[in-house]
Amino acid sequence: MTRSPNCPYFGPCGGCQLQNLEYEDQLRQKQSWLAETMREVVFEEKIRPILASPREWNYRRRIQLHVGPKGEVGFYGNRSRQVVEIERCLIADEKLNARIPQVRELAAEVLRQPRRPTSLTYELTLLEDGEVEIQREGEGEGRSFVQVNPEANQILIETLKKELVENSPSRVLELFAGSGNLSYALAQPDQVWIAVESDRRAVERGNELRGSAYPKMTWKAGAAAKVAAQLFQSKQSFDLVLLDPPRGGAEDCLPVFRTHKPPRILYVSCNPAVLKKDLRVLSQAGYEIEWLQAIDFFPQTMNLEVLAALRQK
Repeated sequence: MTRSPNCPYFGPCGGCQLQNLEYEDQLRQKQSWLAETMREVVFEEKIRPILASPREWNYRRRIQLHVGPKGEVGFYGNRSRQVVEIERCLIADEKLNARIPQVRELAAEVLRQPRRPTSLTYELTLLEDGEVEIQREGEGEGRSFVQVNPEANQILIETLKKELVENSPSRVLELFAGSGNLSYALAQPDQVWIAVESDRRAVERGNELRGSAYPKMTWKAGAAAKVAAQLFQSKQSFDLVLLDPPRGGAEDCLPVFRTHKPPRILYVSCNPAVLKKDLRVLSQAGYEIEWLQAIDFFPQTMNLEVLAALRQK
């Protein structure tokens, strides 16, 4: 076992609450916390052992850096808006850390202007081609969703792929499809696959990427609950619904599932507390929780990605 290389800023930003623990202890603590969180909606024996992140450190491919009034660049302090200046972040990919001096230069240039902004934030994203994108908040076309831990994301994909192979759905409805992170990794050429996403730019990219390799894939732009309701009301049926909502969960979609009762649901959640609420509603609507699988997308923190498999009783 290796001892955590404690962050020199440990405490002020409050982000890496678990870095004082060995990684194996972190995983045990998260497994226990998940079981306690979910004990009212699922038996503990249905919660599979947590899957570890391949990387404990330097795994994040996106970070936000805030700028203080004196040009200090870093993260907000724990439960405050005071900027804690940093030189590097131990959970950020080193390619992002290497660009922090550039952010400091960009911020200094902005702060020299006669009209200083009331707040200044930069987002750094490691793109698929290995380049780092630096975007000032409020400028450009806005952020697109990315999985911050690509290696753990691959574990999620493999777990989902195994479930799809075992159940062989011929018609799949994917809600909150984002930029196609799951769509293209999971869809088969002979499957009817409808991907729904509210970001029209992502839908346009999805249709471009689809090409001839996915002749039965369709992308639809709009709110997940609204488009799903329209599809079911038009007498379309699906063997499986796959959803990966933001932290707020999929509350708007639950009435659609209660009414139209797709036989199987795979629910990917980055917020176990919200997932618990949604699972309770689905259980009351006649769904059985087959299993939960936690994947440690966020080592050193208490955050956790959880996959839930449900079927209609």
